[in-house]
Amino acid sequence: MSEASIAGAADVLVVGGGLAGWRAAEAAAEAGATVTLVANGPGNSPDIHALNCPVLPEDSVGRYVADTLASGHGANDRALVEAMCGGSLALKAAFAFDRDATGAYKTIQPLGSSVPRCVTVGHAIGVVALAQIRARLKGRVAVVRRTVTVDDLRTARAANPQLAIVLATGGWCGRYAFSTNPPELRGDGLAFAAAFGAAVRDVDEAHVQYEPTVRTEGLRRGIPVITTLLYEGARLEDAQGADILPDARRNKDELARAIFAVGGRAIYDLTDVPAAKLRDCKMDPAERRIPVAPAPHSSLGGIVIDAQCRALDADGRPVPRLFACGEVTAGVHGLNRLGGNGGTAAWVFGKIAGESAADYALNQR
Repeated sequence: MSEASIAGAADVLVVGGGLAGWRAAEAAAEAGATVTLVANGPGNSPDIHALNCPVLPEDSVGRYVADTLASGHGANDRALVEAMCGGSLALKAAFAFDRDATGAYKTIQPLGSSVPRCVTVGHAIGVVALAQIRARLKGRVAVVRRTVTVDDLRTARAANPQLAIVLATGGWCGRYAFSTNPPELRGDGLAFAAAFGAAVRDVDEAHVQYEPTVRTEGLRRGIPVITTLLYEGARLEDAQGADILPDARRNKDELARAIFAVGGRAIYDLTDVPAAKLRDCKMDPAERRIPVAPAPHSSLGGIVIDAQCRALDADGRPVPRLFACGEVTAGVHGLNRLGGNGGTAAWVFGKIAGESAADYALNQR
């Protein structure tokens, strides 16, 4: 089957089956475009347990922007950060986030955040979001499940000169032997973008986000234990049972470096975490001491985009008919991703990319 037959007469072709891709497909369809989505899997999106959104009275978009820039050590693209943080406000209307008995949002404080900001639906917001979007799009978007190549995309563009392509192929941490990513996340989208003249940057070890607390044993090896528990009484111990630099809890990168400094292994001690909190996080309250180690989790570099999710060339000019969103892009997170921002970025920029692609396909021919 050729890529031309996959895209057919579609206005927009979305490459990627995670939250960013499905969100882009939905936005493009809502804008009136005919859409085909092609993907070989959902990537990391089913593992997204919470999203950042400033829902508390003491929080604000400005504070959220400041936390994200600080977490990224000033290496973020500010325009992208502002677009993400401002766009996150729409999440409040999109999901029935968990609330307590008083009706207040149940919030979680991620590492690097000055206030609790993560919101969720049963600590499974990735699964919930994907299911909702797929249900809304059933019958409205052509879905093809397969792997594509650069040649497939070249053929599609040649067959349909007005086709707008959205790359939402996820990151590239799946190429590591010990990683939280599925193996198909190896950076294919970067090759796609470069083939069409888009700039790619920050694809080096300095731009790999390590999840500090990833299980090292058993059937759940490679599954993270959420770091927000460090605000709920959890502690990390080295081989001698000593605390691992409690001050390093400010950011994930600092905590990962602290664990590497004591040999690269730790025990995540949940003894003092209330059982109810563990159950809320979908964890077994009987499991109190978990061997963990840092593992590659998120890639922070990728395709260079602007705030309209247009892929840019080396001179900062938009590459015709090419858009990108989600973890395949660079600039949003700087040198360290604030916990909870992966899902928010996918949701916000997926919408922007879909709208931008549809606008191009329908109005700029």
